[in-house]
Amino acid sequence: MTKGKPMTDTAYDAPAGGATARRSLAASAAKPLQWLLKLLPGIALLLFWQWASGPLIKEIYVSKPTAVAQRLYELFASGEIYPHLWTTGQELVFGYVIGVAGGVVGGYALGRSPRLARIFEPYVMAFYGIPKIALAPLFIIWFGIGMGSKIALAAIMVFFLVFYNVFAGVRSVDRELVNLTLIMGANQRQLTYHVFLPAAAPYVMLGMRLAIPYSVIGVIVGEFTSSAQGLGLFIHEASSTYDPAGVFAGIVILLAFVTVANVLAGRLERRLLRWRALSGAGPADI
Repeated sequence: MTKGKPMTDTAYDAPAGGATARRSLAASAAKPLQWLLKLLPGIALLLFWQWASGPLIKEIYVSKPTAVAQRLYELFASGEIYPHLWTTGQELVFGYVIGVAGGVVGGYALGRSPRLARIFEPYVMAFYGIPKIALAPLFIIWFGIGMGSKIALAAIMVFFLVFYNVFAGVRSVDRELVNLTLIMGANQRQLTYHVFLPAAAPYVMLGMRLAIPYSVIGVIVGEFTSSAQGLGLFIHEASSTYDPAGVFAGIVILLAFVTVANVLAGRLERRLLRWRALSGAGPADI
């Protein structure tokens, strides 16, 4: 009887490799289908909108998507929209950055110091309860009709979302972990960079993503109230002249702003939090 070769794991390599290849192929084939499923509702909505504008709804109220596309082309081809884009873009960036920076610093300071939290939290809560849009006329009195009032309104709307998320993130740190780190000889700087900031990072990113549309709301409301230039002024003027295509064109541009900002924030979040497997738990109650 001929002695056979010893059995090795290579006998199973081919089936396992083939199964992996089939799974990869199936995943690759599923991606176009997933994109199609995502696009179908939007395509269906556009087709219904195109059909309904006219027969069901007068075009003076809701213009056709083709008319909106034509208006967008005219705005960019003529250069009419660029000054508005530049103004609104600056207001969004400065307001967002100031609001995020203030929210991170304030949330971290109050989260680390229970004494400060007891003193200032009632005031922060009271101010948070004020509708921020109601502050637009006051900011215009203080900062004028230029970019300053819009930046201030966007910053104050962003601040509270980031503040409360950072505050919750810092307070969620296990006190036993803090005590253990101190026993091991860590100083306050090491405690900040190796314990509190990593714990608060997911909360910071959540607050930053939630704040994106609110910064847009703050800027546009400010431009609606009083402005010399900006997308809010453009939309307001289009509405005043019964130009629904212009209104929708402005809305589409704002939608593009928010979409691009969300994509960039998502990439930043994946890069910064690559080291951390998120548990999926929401921010702690504060």
